Amino acid sequence: MADPRFTEIKYRGPGTQDFIEVSVDAGTDVSGIQIVVYHPNGGVRSVNGVGNFDDTMFGQDVYSLDAAVHKNGAIALVVDGVVIDFVSFDSVVTPTTGPAAGMSSTQIGSTGNNQNESVQLDENGNWVAGPLNEGTIPCFLIGTKIATRQGEVAVEDLRPGDQVMVRDGGFAPLRWIGSYTTDARGQAFEKAAPIKIPRGAMGKGQPSRDLYVSPNHRIWMRDASFEMLFEAREVLIPAKQLVGWCGVTQVNYVPQPEYFHFLFDRHQIVLSDGLLTESFHPGEVTLDQFQHEARDELLRVFPDLMDVATSGKTARRCLKSYEAQLALDAKSAA
Repeated sequence: MADPRFTEIKYRGPGTQDFIEVSVDAGTDVSGIQIVVYHPNGGVRSVNGVGNFDDTMFGQDVYSLDAAVHKNGAIALVVDGVVIDFVSFDSVVTPTTGPAAGMSSTQIGSTGNNQNESVQLDENGNWVAGPLNEGTIPCFLIGTKIATRQGEVAVEDLRPGDQVMVRDGGFAPLRWIGSYTTDARGQAFEKAAPIKIPRGAMGKGQPSRDLYVSPNHRIWMRDASFEMLFEAREVLIPAKQLVGWCGVTQVNYVPQPEYFHFLFDRHQIVLSDGLLTESFHPGEVTLDQFQHEARDELLRVFPDLMDVATSGKTARRCLKSYEAQLALDAKSAA
């Protein structure tokens, strides 16, 4: 069994947005793992567990801890009282107390003054600075068939103005479509690898063929039990939360996934390979993930998106991870 490890750290502030990500072998008991945050002067700032469980990806359970970390401070990963990793950013720290007392931190790099970047562990075990790795923009893998007024059209062949079938209102014109190819590797690839929803997994013809979407792409679901649980009969669930349910898997055999995402005047539910899923819904996190050229193009079409509050409501209630599990349990029991 491999040792737990830090995989992503955001420390530049503001403090309420800093976080520490830890990965462990799937199924590992994390009760004996601590994250100790140090002040620049070597004193202990906080002692914490591993935080909240986020996901299991490629045999690794991923946890994230919201914790303020000073740019000249340090953090120690402690397992059963033994320090297995001790890192810092803009300077070396030598603690005077706590489990890392007397040790000197390993300086892993700096994000400069950029509050929208973190340091991330790559596939070679090296730390690199880059944009926050919140997962992927919600989108469809190339080849996905989208229902339109003209019939099914491959997502890569859609154009602005095309009339796309939507759950609310018949058809709606596309306003914008974009794409990107990810060549991420290591932990970053694990967050970008497509989710496969097998043919018929959600019911007859749902989807009509194997559907591949990015991990954060939300899938429409409906059940009478949801009224009591969420005060909504219809909800949206991130595809990554479906992994392990009805044959849904995350696949690693698409080395450079090419993803497409499209936008309407408002958030919509569309028919993709026979399954109801969401269109792109802009938000603070996803806009920051776009490359500058694509982001600029999108903002030319929708200048109001500079103010995230104008992006509008989602078409249905979007469930959090723990809510998604409740929904799947309810569906399975039905």
